[in-house]
Amino acid sequence: MLQFSFLEQIALAIFLLSGISFFLYHLLLRLKIILKGKSNFSIDELPKRLKRVFDEVILHKKVASGGRKSAGILHAFVMYGFIFFGLITINHFGMAFGLPIFNDTIRYYYFLFIGGPWAILCSLGILGLAYRRFVLKPKALGKFSSTSALVSVFIVTLMTTYFIDELHILSGASEKFNWWLHSGVIGGFLFLIPQSKHMHLVLSPFNIFLRPFQVPSHGAIPIDMEASEEELDNLLLDLSRLSKDQALDIFTCVECGRCTDVCPANRGGGILDPKYHFILDLKNPMLESGDANVVDKINVEAGWECTTCQACTEVCPVGNHVEKADEIRSFQVLAEGDVPQEYQKLLRNLQETGNTEGSSSSELLNELPVYSADKELVLWLGCFAKHAMDPNFVGSVRNFVKILDSAGVTYGVLSNEQCSGDPANKLGDKLTYQLLMDQNVEELNKVKNVTTMCPHCVVNLQKEYKKYHEIKYEVKHHTQVISELLEEGRIDINPGSLEKVTYHDPCNLSRTLDEVSAPRNAIKAAAPEFFELEESGKETLCCGAGGALWWKKDSGEGRTHLLRAEQVIESQTDTVVTGCNFCYGMMNQGIGPLTPAGQEEIKVKDVADIVADNLNN
Repeated sequence: MLQFSFLEQIALAIFLLSGISFFLYHLLLRLKIILKGKSNFSIDELPKRLKRVFDEVILHKKVASGGRKSAGILHAFVMYGFIFFGLITINHFGMAFGLPIFNDTIRYYYFLFIGGPWAILCSLGILGLAYRRFVLKPKALGKFSSTSALVSVFIVTLMTTYFIDELHILSGASEKFNWWLHSGVIGGFLFLIPQSKHMHLVLSPFNIFLRPFQVPSHGAIPIDMEASEEELDNLLLDLSRLSKDQALDIFTCVECGRCTDVCPANRGGGILDPKYHFILDLKNPMLESGDANVVDKINVEAGWECTTCQACTEVCPVGNHVEKADEIRSFQVLAEGDVPQEYQKLLRNLQETGNTEGSSSSELLNELPVYSADKELVLWLGCFAKHAMDPNFVGSVRNFVKILDSAGVTYGVLSNEQCSGDPANKLGDKLTYQLLMDQNVEELNKVKNVTTMCPHCVVNLQKEYKKYHEIKYEVKHHTQVISELLEEGRIDINPGSLEKVTYHDPCNLSRTLDEVSAPRNAIKAAAPEFFELEESGKETLCCGAGGALWWKKDSGEGRTHLLRAEQVIESQTDTVVTGCNFCYGMMNQGIGPLTPAGQEEIKVKDVADIVADNLNN
């Protein structure tokens, strides 16, 4: 066993204490900034949080998901290698002070069955990741990273010196040099990690544990027009401050670029790069100012491109709620008074008429029965259906009504239905949103059950309104209602459709409402020739209408609104079914012009259409 002089022990102690002090200083500096964020962390639903940590940290489910399975497995090799090296490291430094935790026998068997195998796997993992980053150079990873290169060298050196030590290849002075080299690399991590993306090694388990369950997790911005001028000023000043959760996100980012890979705006040729615009561009301003007051540092143009589809948040392997379009838009509209010209008419319509189209009447509203207390459901139409923003979708509403009639479900519409406020909410006009919401809640709290064909409306009536009001009613998406009617045997479907059918998952339904099963239950009952698109379920690709971009899609900027239509055409399906009125409209507008000459145009249907077409009356 190696022997260490008193001077060597002093030198080692100073080195380790310096590294630990440096590490803790930078960690505490970041924690201090995080705690300056607004709102507080939540630890509700503890079992679910612990399970999430187990799934995403221990099992690496997010890291090894999507198109990066091999990279995720390599990363797992490295992570588990470090976990198993914890005891080895303690024993390593304990030896220098005559306090090893392993005797020779335990040390030998630990190396044989745990340390040695995982040292090999860890080496293979880091070499594979280095090859991917520095040879294959995926675009999403960005420019050359000197810290990543150094970490790769450190880990390979660590594993090599460990093997040399355990196999007793060297002796005398060379053996001690190998020991010190191993120690130096371990200490080097203490100086390297706080200054690089590798801080995620420490922060990501906490970020995953503390991550809000609600997606998106933007806080309420209650505006009391009767408040004092000072209170309103403080509210506006607070708009530029990140929440504690968001501030933790910034320092946890692993810079993998997955958020950019899945961003529909980026894929469509826009400037938005969520990895930088919503995360990394805020890191240095936070460190320089020592504060979380950095929303005004977000690129405004990029923020207006975001479809708020939450694909970036869904794919993040370290638990970040990436999207911050809500924050920059609210800051621009409320604090700066800057509303893009293409949205001014929309917001004026909402303020003056309570709907997006500025209409004073609705043929569909007048066609349907009015809700009364003896009816089971309120049928919430939403602006899209109510004002025939795609005239074909009115037929889908009638088909849903046909299903309800077939099942014997009684329903009615609210004659004074206002827009749910989703466009105003997504555009940052929280005052207009609150005015619409207050009127709607007053009416809806008089009823028990609501259904709608618009996922955007479901999100607002069910989730967003709860941030401001006590909600006494329950809202279900129409695909959930149809699926329940099927399960209860209240409707009978003849699976007579022989066409090839695929399904486009709406972002608000699949990611925000966590509903992917109900629409499939209904479609599969009617269409035996059902198949999935390449990007489906929670990994769906946004149609391009989210974030109120439906009202901007004809601006000629980018191709976000055409990407999904192109995928549907390439799938060679006969029919594409969706569960969102906006997705329905976008598919109708995109598929026709993009269909190659000589190819039959793909039919666009709502879930209600394909079920109603195959009902056994």
